[in-house]
Amino acid sequence: MHLVVTAPACLTVHNIQLDRGNEGKNGHGIAMLVAPSCSNDVRVLKTSENVQCIWMQCDKKMFGLEEDVIVGAAYINPQSRDLFPVCAVQAHFTDLFEDTLGAFQVSPNVVLCGDFNAHVGELSEVSDAHTGFVLDCPEVLETKKYTCNSVNKAGQLLVDLAAATSMAIATGRVVGDDGKPSFTGSYGDKKSRPDHVLLSPALYKLVCSFKMWYTCASDHAALSTEFRVNILGGESANTKHHVYRIGQCVNNLVALRWQHEKAHVYARHISENMELLAQFDEAERAGDVDKLAFCVRSLIVQAASSRAVGMSAQARCVF
Repeated sequence: MHLVVTAPACLTVHNIQLDRGNEGKNGHGIAMLVAPSCSNDVRVLKTSENVQCIWMQCDKKMFGLEEDVIVGAAYINPQSRDLFPVCAVQAHFTDLFEDTLGAFQVSPNVVLCGDFNAHVGELSEVSDAHTGFVLDCPEVLETKKYTCNSVNKAGQLLVDLAAATSMAIATGRVVGDDGKPSFTGSYGDKKSRPDHVLLSPALYKLVCSFKMWYTCASDHAALSTEFRVNILGGESANTKHHVYRIGQCVNNLVALRWQHEKAHVYARHISENMELLAQFDEAERAGDVDKLAFCVRSLIVQAASSRAVGMSAQARCVF
């Protein structure tokens, strides 16, 4: 899985050392590759003890952020009755969750990616822990795109992990990712999406494109997430080109087109958006002008962007 830099040549920075009994076996071993030009800015943070996961620490200047970025690459074995039962899946995700919490102790900027053998379908990770995330990126409340609608235990646990850590599962949310299958099987006869990228808020807002390449070298597609960064510090997580923040114009994200024949559907969507209306009432009582503005804007954008209304044209972001 490629995340940080596109480069013609890559350097293996770290490999998990395998027990001799597991050498050459499927599902054992994981590596992370970094371009030679970036190798001095990346160091090994941790090799997980109980789950196949490598954690690397990237210098903040690579992403133009104020703090370093922690990148975790993980593999979770597929559930099976004999080799990897449900209790093993739960145990591995518990270990991965603890490691992820440890990563957040180092920096608030975390990427967790890999083959989790997790089918998330239309499950949403947005929870009460995402309050700040939703304020910055209200579009995460919208239904994500997906073409693989199956859900398994690993998918439920991955969603729970993201919900508890305020991370977003980029699948079907970021521009270029419409939730297509990344696993096709050796003969192209299977279709599922077990591979995912989880992002903390600042990194989510820096994503500018996602690509998927199918190759005969593997039964999994290669996933690439590209971040828009400026090493001079001209852009940061607060940049307005990808998502909007309180007090900023939304025209860079969504173009709204009024359609009078759908006015009643538009009005009904607003009147039934009880969550945002409750936030509006709370902000009014607290005298929070910024949150009031956010609620009004979100009510308008969410109503216009709903499939039933269809009054928006999202130019840069596809959710």
